[in-house]
Amino acid sequence: MAYKPTYEELEHKIEEFGRETLRRKRAERKTKESISILRATLESTADGILVVNTDGRIASFNRRLEEMWRIPKSVVKDRDDNLMLSFFLEQVKDSEAFLEKVGEVYDQPNSESYDIIEFKDGRIFERYSLPQKVGEKTIGRVWSFRDITESRRVQRELELSLTKLREAMGGIVQAMALIVEKKDPYTAGHQRRVSEISCAVAKEMGLSEDRIDGLLLAGVIHDIGKMAVPADILSKPGHLNDNEFGLIKDHSEAGYDILKEIEFPWPIAQMVYQHHERMDGSGYPRGLKGEEILLEARILALSDVVEAMSSHRPYRPTLGTVKTLEEIAKHRAVAYDPEVVDAFFRLITEKGFELQ
Repeated sequence: MAYKPTYEELEHKIEEFGRETLRRKRAERKTKESISILRATLESTADGILVVNTDGRIASFNRRLEEMWRIPKSVVKDRDDNLMLSFFLEQVKDSEAFLEKVGEVYDQPNSESYDIIEFKDGRIFERYSLPQKVGEKTIGRVWSFRDITESRRVQRELELSLTKLREAMGGIVQAMALIVEKKDPYTAGHQRRVSEISCAVAKEMGLSEDRIDGLLLAGVIHDIGKMAVPADILSKPGHLNDNEFGLIKDHSEAGYDILKEIEFPWPIAQMVYQHHERMDGSGYPRGLKGEEILLEARILALSDVVEAMSSHRPYRPTLGTVKTLEEIAKHRAVAYDPEVVDAFFRLITEKGFELQ
C-alpha cells in the first residue's frame, strides 16, 4: 500500500516550498539589482567597455564603445560579432599588429595586457585587457578602450614648448658664456671644454639625460662671475697677490648672484656657486664638505681643474695630460669625489677620451 503523508507533513512541505520560492525571488531580485548597477556603471564610464567570452563571442559592450568604434545601430541591434569587429579593424591604422597582439593575449588567458592603438583618422586609444573570472575559472575577458587623443596632443604641444624653451635658454647661456670669454680671452673655450668633460664624466657615471643637460649649461657658464673681476687681474701674466686672488675667488659667489633669480629647470646657480668647493672642506666660498656639495658641482670641480691644468695659461705653459692625471690621482677622495675621479680615469684609460 502506497505511503500517504500526513497532514502535518504536507503542511511542512508547503511551508518549505514557500520559503524556497521566497529565497529564489530574493536572489533573482538581487541579481537583477547587481546587473542593473553593473549596466549603469558601464554606461556611465568614459571608457569603451567590451566583454568577450572565452570562445571569442561578444557578451556585452557599452554605448561608449559604439561611439568610439562608430558602429552603425543596425549592426549593434543584430549583435553581429564579425561585422562589429570588421568596422573596428577598418579604422585601425595597423590592424595586423592589433590582431597579433590579441592573439598573444588569448594565448595567455590569465594575463593582463596593455597597448596603444592608433586609428586612421588620427585618434589614439589606450587598450587594456584583463581576464574575467568566476572564482578561479576564467570565463572571458574585459577590454577597455580610452580615448587619449586630446591628452597626447597636449603632451606633444608641451614637449614642443619645452624644446623651444630649452633652445632659447641654451642660446641665452651661450651668449652669457661669450661675454665672459670676451672679457677673459686667455680662457676662451675653457667653459666649453669644462662642459664637455663634465658631461662625459656624468654619462660615464650613469646620470640621467636630464641631469646631464643641466650640467652642460652649468659648465658653459660656470665662470660667469668673472665678469665682476677686473680684466687686468684676469689676464695678469704673473702670480697673483692675496688681494688679487681674493677677487678671483669671489667669482663663484658673483656667478651665483647673477644666476639665482633665473628659474632654470636645474639648480644651475648652486652648481656655479659650489664648483670650487672640495670634498675635505678646503674649497671656497663656503667650505662645504662631501655630500654637502651637489654631485654636479663635484663633477664641475674636477673638470674645471683638469681643463685648467691641461691648457696653456699666461702665467705658465700647459702641464700636460700625465701631470694632470698624477695631480688628480693624488687628491682623489681628499679634494675630489672618488667616484667622479674613477669615472674620469675610465674615460681616459678605457674609453679613449682625450684632453684637448
